[in-house]
Amino acid sequence: MELQNIVKSFVCASAVTEFAIVAINANGKIVVAEDATSPAVVGVAQRAASAGDSVEVCVFGLTRVIAGGTLTFASTPLLAVTTDGKVQSGLGSGKYAVARVMPNINQVSAAANEQLVVLFTGPLTVNA
Repeated sequence: MELQNIVKSFVCASAVTEFAIVAINANGKIVVAEDATSPAVVGVAQRAASAGDSVEVCVFGLTRVIAGGTLTFASTPLLAVTTDGKVQSGLGSGKYAVARVMPNINQVSAAANEQLVVLFTGPLTVNA
């Protein structure tokens, strides 16, 4: 059985970049996520868009994201958001894990600003 992505369109409150983790604001629009301790994350923008544009957001499923720093997939399989909608290790006090790395034999780590494939699940239980 193949996993089906769930993609929904949202209106941007401000510019978003391709593969940025995005959060919903008080007006129901999306913004680039910056806070690993916020449950407002809704998905991953599938392309860049400007304020007022509609953009497709993967709210569940396989998607690309951007590493916010060096990641070693075997030791950091759960990911949380960091600045600029990028991902960091999801383990740590108060962080919501939003995705799980999908490693393969060709990519078992990522450097800052590199793309990687994840299973986006949305904010899960806060890590104590």
